[in-house]
Amino acid sequence: MVDIIEGYETEEQQVEAIKKWWSENGTMLVAGTVIALAGLWGWRFYGESVAEAKEEASSQFVQALAELKADSSEEGNATMVNFVADNEGNNYATLASMLLAKEAVKANNFALAKTQLTALLTTNTYQPLMPVIKLRLARVEAELGEFEQAIATLDGITEKGFVVKANQTKGATYIKQGNLELARSAFQTAVDLSEGRVDPFLQLQLDDLAVVKTEAAAPVLDEAQ
Repeated sequence: MVDIIEGYETEEQQVEAIKKWWSENGTMLVAGTVIALAGLWGWRFYGESVAEAKEEASSQFVQALAELKADSSEEGNATMVNFVADNEGNNYATLASMLLAKEAVKANNFALAKTQLTALLTTNTYQPLMPVIKLRLARVEAELGEFEQAIATLDGITEKGFVVKANQTKGATYIKQGNLELARSAFQTAVDLSEGRVDPFLQLQLDDLAVVKTEAAAPVLDEAQ
């Protein structure tokens, strides 16, 4: 089973994009490590002078986040879900949706994760964040067995900094679907687009399929020989 958590927090572009996002929008929240390796994420809040509405949203976000981290059950998710609904369109709601989707994936609640990420496709206004959302959504769709939809979502990722990861995820999706030839082609495309900086795990994925192909092509000896 492909770990759909793996890879979510490895793209340096994601780090810089979200840092820039919060900086430009002047919120109290500075995402120093919004995208960090395999769950190492955290938040630092600074007491800057901001509008009362933003202060209230910040307070509500902190409370919702604390409840989410304390209880990842449906009941524990409720506060964060309500926060997203009440603050639709602002930056805190966008971040809350991403965190809620992440926790839902860790709890194997892929339906909730898909709901949050799908909504973000229309509510998020910060375009550099879109490939991150699509990448995560495609992995969730693959886990739900929605392979064709996952591939379609990945086809929508054209940003240079993300096409390698998109094709790598396509390969993993095709493996789940049982189509090893298309998986091999997707992994090879990802390697070709890496421009010499190939992720070792990506190379391993491609090499494993090459071994499978070789073994499948090997002649079967007659047991009587």
